[in-house]
Amino acid sequence: MTNSKGLIKKITIITLGVFIPISNAHSADTLKDVNFILGSSLGYSTFSFPEKMDHDISFPSANFTAAASLDNWQISVNTGFTLKDANISEEEDIGKASRSDIDVTLGYNVTPNWAVFGGYKTGKTKMSFTSRDSEDEGILDTQNESYSQSGPYFGVGYTHRFERAGSLNFSVAYAMLNATNNFSANTDDPDEDDELEFDDLTGIVKGKIKGLSYALSWTMPLSGQLLFQTKFKINDYKQNIDYNNLRFENINETITSLHVGLAYVF
Repeated sequence: MTNSKGLIKKITIITLGVFIPISNAHSADTLKDVNFILGSSLGYSTFSFPEKMDHDISFPSANFTAAASLDNWQISVNTGFTLKDANISEEEDIGKASRSDIDVTLGYNVTPNWAVFGGYKTGKTKMSFTSRDSEDEGILDTQNESYSQSGPYFGVGYTHRFERAGSLNFSVAYAMLNATNNFSANTDDPDEDDELEFDDLTGIVKGKIKGLSYALSWTMPLSGQLLFQTKFKINDYKQNIDYNNLRFENINETITSLHVGLAYVF
């Protein structure tokens, strides 16, 4: 059975959500050294898109992780989703919003404290808007929007282990993502002579996203193979869009989350 210090060592990268694959050419003895990890957590996430929404939206969310590690190499699959739709209240519209994410991450412990990682992620925010006027009239006019991102990322993490208080980990990653936005028609359309603004874009609009992710996590062994984990993460992205010979730059999208959960190593 793995002791508490061994568990902390094994999950150095796990707290980052970072893992690296194991070669297919394993002997039976090598397979005995593979550690598998299953984890889940609950918390809250906030999505900010100020160029499209009047306010941030927050929702309760859950994360699940499945991972394997061998020596300094690890691989993981992480998925997150909202547990309840968030309420949206704009000037002309009301509605609901939800979010889902999935990523596959590869990582390597370069030293006992430092790790490097890379991976691929995809996420999508879905929203439905109903105009206040149509609701008042009893004839609902609902339009759907979605903002999705997908692409690679890479980063570095540092872990500090305490003698009796588990480990504290900080990581930073750089993402290069493709964006696909499905914008609904604006209920307050501009006049023909008005200059087109970002909020006036409609239909399928694609863009390029670059930005940084920051994560701070703490992991503490509870008993046996069971671990307690808490994690705070910020995805701070900037999107550039070319649309009808116009260029919209540095459109800000931010996703923050705070989760608390358990992981089991076997």
